[in-house]
Amino acid sequence: MKRVTYAALLVSLGLNAAPADLQQQVSDLWQHQDFAAAKNLLADQVNRKTTDAWLLAALGRSELELGQADAAEELLARAIKIDADNARYQFWFGRASCDRAQQASMFSALGYAKRCRQAFEQAVALAPTDTGYLKALGKYYAQAPGIAGGDKEQALTVAARLEHYDPLQGQLLQLEVLFSAEDTAAAEQLINSSALLQSRPEPYFMRGIQLAQSRDYPAAIAEFSKASAQNVDDEDGKRNRLLALYQLGRASVLGKTHYQQGITALNEFLADGSLPDFNEWAQLRLSQLYLAREQRQQAEAILVPLLARSQDDNLKSEIKKIL
Repeated sequence: MKRVTYAALLVSLGLNAAPADLQQQVSDLWQHQDFAAAKNLLADQVNRKTTDAWLLAALGRSELELGQADAAEELLARAIKIDADNARYQFWFGRASCDRAQQASMFSALGYAKRCRQAFEQAVALAPTDTGYLKALGKYYAQAPGIAGGDKEQALTVAARLEHYDPLQGQLLQLEVLFSAEDTAAAEQLINSSALLQSRPEPYFMRGIQLAQSRDYPAAIAEFSKASAQNVDDEDGKRNRLLALYQLGRASVLGKTHYQQGITALNEFLADGSLPDFNEWAQLRLSQLYLAREQRQQAEAILVPLLARSQDDNLKSEIKKIL
């Protein structure tokens, strides 16, 4: 006769089956970014009758980090229905809804975006001093269109609140809002008055993006170079520094200038390898710069294997134009 464990019995009844040791195991796996293992540990504990909010939310968060926004949002919606006053669950649900908005058609994206905003607002209402929730809400207000609740003034208000608890993150959010609103004078004033910002890659990166959009590529390259010269320890700063290297190479291609500087930047970007989503396009840009330097052998050494393995149709089309 098959033995029925106590945990399995609880699951079958839809009752709490999340003992402290399970929660600790999941927390440890998350700490090591092993969300697949966390999902495997949790999946057998959850079914359609499960009413344990932690189990639903934990599996939902694991799905979210694995890029499964649909499954994540469904699980987290169930979790917040059971425990609506849990700020963390609201935040995860908001992230899942935002991810779905980005993946959805134009007709359904608005509904997901509004759910995202409402969940972030609820998370901040429940935990008003949490800097992660404030940052997420402020970025939503800054980036979303008005029809979905985007509002630059509200974003600046949230940035001021965030600055009270985390001066750097508050100023970075304020700077993002000002640049996105094309209020360059106010953005420059903020940078010039802040020693914190002047030691970061983000202000120079944002300037570079703005200049590249206006096709002033030499000036953009100068700003991206300044951004990549800022050595920081936090993950966001490291990411923005690497993105500055990528954008420097791209600006070199588009502007047909500073070829060697672009080659050096892209080689450094690719050697790091921590932003794999950009790697294939970085290799294409690098090959284009080699071609500009009349180094076709180096370019083809990149392009031929890249064409064979890439699944990106747009990228492959660009490579075929060269080969």
